[in-house]
Amino acid sequence: MTLSRLAPSFVFLALFLASCADEEPIVPEVDPKDKFIGTWNVKEEIGGSVTGNYPSTVTKDSTNTSRILIYNIFNLGAAQRVQALVANNTLDISQQSITGISIAGSGTYSGTGFILNYTSDDGSGAQTVKATYTK
Repeated sequence: MTLSRLAPSFVFLALFLASCADEEPIVPEVDPKDKFIGTWNVKEEIGGSVTGNYPSTVTKDSTNTSRILIYNIFNLGAAQRVQALVANNTLDISQQSITGISIAGSGTYSGTGFILNYTSDDGSGAQTVKATYTK
């Protein structure tokens, strides 16, 4: 066999080997809810004054992949919870009633914790609450 007849085979072999080169590694997708999950220390302020310090637990909602559950919001008890939708570093609490108290608001994750700004209304008038969640 002459070299001119082998040349197409070498070209094919070179292209085949080049196509087998390592590809970029696949980076697993990170769940944006993960950073909110855990047990938190909450410092609660109403009107600029600290009104409470208490623990809160945040878990994933098993019935909705975009939602988390925030337990003991407004220090209403460890079994009481609100649902919050998560998108990237923000969360949204649509109006919900827990033990007769209406709660609605939003929050933002930054650094190592998050801040919730929400209103609570037991029927006697709404209060604006700032709750800082830290570990």
